[in-house]
Amino acid sequence: MKIINVKDRFPCPGPRYKKLGTGSGEEFREWIIRELKHDPELTINLDGTIGYGSSFLEESFGGLIRENISEKTVKAIKLISEEEPDLIDEINEYIDDAISEKNGES
Repeated sequence: MKIINVKDRFPCPGPRYKKLGTGSGEEFREWIIRELKHDPELTINLDGTIGYGSSFLEESFGGLIRENISEKTVKAIKLISEEEPDLIDEINEYIDDAISEKNGES
C-alpha cells in the first residue's frame, strides 16, 4: 500500500490548473494517477498543509473520474485527515458529483 502525504509536495495547495500557478489540483491529480498505476491500494494523508481551496480538491478528486479512472478505484482511495475530517466528506461529494455528471445525472 502506498501512502501519499500531500504536505510533502504540496505544503501550500494551489489553484485548479497548472496554468494558474504552482501546486495545482491538476498536478496533484496527475501524481495520484501515476501512483495508482504502481499500487492501486492508495492512502492519501491530507494533514499538514496550510489548507485547501475547493477548486484544488475538486480538480484533484473529481478530475480522477473525468480522467476515466474507474469509480471503484477512486472510491477505494483511503483518505486521512485528523486536522480537518470534514475534508473527506467534501472530497467524496466532489467524486459523487463527477460520477453523476459523467453518467448524465446532472
